[in-house]
Amino acid sequence: MTENVKAKNFYTLMCLAGFLIILLPVGIANLVFGYMLGDSPCTLCWGQRQAMIYIGVIAFFIIRYGIKGKYVSALLIVTAFGLYQSLAHFGNHAMRDLDQGFGLAVFGIHTYFWAEVVFWAVVLLLGVIFAFAPKFGEFDTEMAGKKIRDWTKFSFIAVLITTFIIASNVFQAFVSTGIPPYAGQGDPVRFSLNPKYIIWSTDYWNSKLKGFSFLGARDVKAPDYAFAPAGQKLGIVFDNDSKNAPLNVDEALEVATSKDIEFSKPINTLNYIYGEYVVSSKFDVAFLDDAFKEKSSFQLDPYFSATIDPIIGIIPYMDNKYILMGSNKSFLRFQQNPNASEVKQYADFIKGADKFEGQGEGLGRGRLDTVRSKFFHTASIASDGKYFYLATTPNNKNAKTLVISKFSLKDRILSAEFIPNATLKEGKTLGDLYITSMVYHKGELYALSKNHNVIVVINPQSESITKTISYPQTITNARSLLISENGTFQILSYQDGKNILFTLK
Repeated sequence: MTENVKAKNFYTLMCLAGFLIILLPVGIANLVFGYMLGDSPCTLCWGQRQAMIYIGVIAFFIIRYGIKGKYVSALLIVTAFGLYQSLAHFGNHAMRDLDQGFGLAVFGIHTYFWAEVVFWAVVLLLGVIFAFAPKFGEFDTEMAGKKIRDWTKFSFIAVLITTFIIASNVFQAFVSTGIPPYAGQGDPVRFSLNPKYIIWSTDYWNSKLKGFSFLGARDVKAPDYAFAPAGQKLGIVFDNDSKNAPLNVDEALEVATSKDIEFSKPINTLNYIYGEYVVSSKFDVAFLDDAFKEKSSFQLDPYFSATIDPIIGIIPYMDNKYILMGSNKSFLRFQQNPNASEVKQYADFIKGADKFEGQGEGLGRGRLDTVRSKFFHTASIASDGKYFYLATTPNNKNAKTLVISKFSLKDRILSAEFIPNATLKEGKTLGDLYITSMVYHKGELYALSKNHNVIVVINPQSESITKTISYPQTITNARSLLISENGTFQILSYQDGKNILFTLK
């Protein structure tokens, strides 16, 4: 086979590829799904369909004007953008239950996922076509000095059919979407040529003008920590006046005593487990005696296996073990062992692998799956011995909601999620609270809010807030709450560069 024939075959394959991407996914979606079955593309669907059209048209440019770097570059750029669009689209639906989805399905797979298949097929086919391409200099020889290549019968027919399909898509887009400033709909109704069923909407721009992020709904800023204040990033102005709390105060606590805890870092969490105080700061954990003297410690490797965001709490687990929870709802089950294998435990600990175990039976990392709290961080965890509970924190995307999630300690699977019932002040929401710690005490959850200096008491059975307790404004950065068996309250606050434990009455 001469190089000239190879060049002609290259253009034939390029023509076939460009034609098929227009004829099959774009043509079927438009002519069969659109006009015959009434499928109407959403905004992202239109974006993916347009990207496919651009790929096909660029392929015809190559056939007509010869292989050029700018055309190959444009093919790759448009394909990459199409991959992003399809990933963003099916990512919105990827975790839905069986047979749930959006729009029509082909062989059980919805069209937005087929778009991902198509764009990857483009990448694969480009690789195959160029693998059998002649030397690039032979393309100039094949052009024979002409600036425009002649149409073959096949390429001319392909262009005619493609032109018709593109024109048909333009017509469908005009009918279902309208002209600027109208844009596509997120949840389009059935396609119809009847004017009374046609919706031209500008709602799309309302969300886009608020700010764009490639993370979409997941563009949530990190929570507020003792070691890393984040109120400004979250759009929250923390207030220590309980009069501004979203609920009326039923009881008030007063400071009885206070004690500085000598610890080298800002303490983010404090708990009393198995006769020891357990404190953490970011990825550092220390076990302290009753005089707050360090007995042992470790530094977590946050990136092994399941990434754990900064530690927001440690609770007792089965058989003298512990669960360490990150703000991203990833966790580590670990235990103390002075004879731990430093080599085996290297995976979980940067320091302390010879005294702690995260690898072994009943140990290890994992991730929690939630529904209502999926797009929230947590800054608190509490356990009743059978279940453990997390509370969401308000963020830059949603500052109005508080969700309590309940998980089985046995298998760490979601058992319930609820938004507590409460009698709120006018204009207030539960998102005005910022829960940094929770304690399970006598059948109820005591949730410490750094904002507005209140502790809300939540009954997990009735899923309601039963009482609101205030604590003094002198506590400015409440991080952890402890409640003794006799009902004594203690609040740890990192303020004025010190870790201070307040005992309240």
